[in-house]
Amino acid sequence: MLESLAFALVKTFISFMFEHHLENMQSIRIEGAPGWYSQQTVDHICDSGFGYGNLEAVEKAKSGARKQMVLRLDRALEIVVYENFRDKTDPTERALIDRFKQDEDLPLFVESNVVYGNIEYQQERSTAYARVCLSKERLLEYQNERVEKLRK
Repeated sequence: MLESLAFALVKTFISFMFEHHLENMQSIRIEGAPGWYSQQTVDHICDSGFGYGNLEAVEKAKSGARKQMVLRLDRALEIVVYENFRDKTDPTERALIDRFKQDEDLPLFVESNVVYGNIEYQQERSTAYARVCLSKERLLEYQNERVEKLRK
């Protein structure tokens, strides 16, 4: 019973992330930002960040993009659980769902697995832009690993 619930959690989360992702792939253009800023790709989830300053702005932009990715994944977990699993009342199932929602390692996972798709510094604006991307396959692997740990 818990195994099927765990599988459903991961499947629903990944489906949500990429269906929602594909729905939001329309072109967004932010004046002054590079053309790739806030753009998505088919097999990756991407987030962008920016920072002001001299060269330290690059690190601020990269950090901001990673934070956006963590926030996006956290929020998606909340939505998936709310929309699909809020009616579960069995205490064992609820405990698994609640543990699944609390991902303490997510910031470390994001930091160690994102790929910096683009980084650009615009000296005239003293602004840096960065885009991080996370592959669908790696996100699925990570969620499956988490569920295996939670089931033990």
